Amino acid sequence: MGNGGLLEKAKEQQMVDEVVAEAVPGTAVNIPERDVGSVDILKTLLLFAIVPFALIMWFGIYLDFIPLSILVPVTIIASFAVVWWRLRIGLPGKDGFSQIRAAIVVGAYLVLLGFPLILGTVLQGEMSMGEIEFSDDGDTMVVKIRQNSLTSPTIDADVTIEQSGDVVWSTTSSFSISKSDGKGDYGSISLAVSDFYADNALPDSPYTIQIIAGSSTMVATLDSASLSRTVTGVQGSTSGAISTNSDNCEGNKNSCLMGVALTAWAGLETLGGLPPAGLVEADYTLDARMEYAGNIVVTYPIVTVVNGQASWDSSSGEYGTGSAMVGSEGSQLPLAGSVQNAALNTLYIPKEDWQENDYGCYHFIVEVTQISPWSDGSVVSHTSYYEYSEEGADDEGNPATDEAWTVASSC
Repeated sequence: MGNGGLLEKAKEQQMVDEVVAEAVPGTAVNIPERDVGSVDILKTLLLFAIVPFALIMWFGIYLDFIPLSILVPVTIIASFAVVWWRLRIGLPGKDGFSQIRAAIVVGAYLVLLGFPLILGTVLQGEMSMGEIEFSDDGDTMVVKIRQNSLTSPTIDADVTIEQSGDVVWSTTSSFSISKSDGKGDYGSISLAVSDFYADNALPDSPYTIQIIAGSSTMVATLDSASLSRTVTGVQGSTSGAISTNSDNCEGNKNSCLMGVALTAWAGLETLGGLPPAGLVEADYTLDARMEYAGNIVVTYPIVTVVNGQASWDSSSGEYGTGSAMVGSEGSQLPLAGSVQNAALNTLYIPKEDWQENDYGCYHFIVEVTQISPWSDGSVVSHTSYYEYSEEGADDEGNPATDEAWTVASSC
């Protein structure tokens, strides 16, 4: 009885040892992976979906090196891939694919993408016209359209420009509220000034712009100084450079004419014979010459003015420096010569450089030409008259003692 019991116990122990031997030595044990819970899903969506999307929507506009149209899709695709991988959703149709987690992620992204559109529709601000700016060369006018919005849809706008109540130009343009600055979100419409320019806005013919976008109608008056570019007034003047040093004068004269300084004005015609007002954006060419008895005495190089910068061929200093600024401080343009005169505070053209220098009446002619759209090409000109004479001769025929250069009404 006792031996039988011992035998049975030995057999049982042997069976236990075999089971343990099979389970422990040299055998891999598969530990089941922890299941993905709802908390894990929420954390993953928050960190790798909502946070990147929010950062791109709010700060992506400041990344000038890549447009939002590229940045947003790339961010969404990358975020979706990371979330799918971290939640171990797997591939559709393969073993281990989690339909529930896949449905949750897809639904979350649909809500995420639709939320800005819904919120933007609800919280979208009123559209208004912002700043109107001109490019440095004056060729382009940029109109900013402001609206606080979370979305940047493309908007079609009807643009109409009037001058003194008459429509001079209209078009349809598209823009999107895709930019932002310190004043908020905005879109912009660029217009070529040459497309709508008709005539000077100054003195009393202003331009207005009307933009209709959706249910919004916006109207503004355009800057008249920037839209006054047609030269309507021209003047010219000469000043005699008189020397009182008898060593400089022939015939023992007390004073004599050494040359003349030339000045031209081109701009907006004024009343009362005053010089024309300056036109900052006017582009034109200017011809100036002095004549005597039908013959040309001095021909000044052609002056070209673009955006207030005047330039001409100085002929190695014979005609000043060859450049000057005009328009911003007025319309005066000194046509410099080669010799400095302290009294006139300018460079004059010496008499020895004239083709003729006899006593008599001289014409100084200034002509300005512009091209379309600023003008039809007609010439705007001005002629002034000057008398070069001797003074001081007495009744007994003694020689004159002075020379004079005086303004005359005509010749």
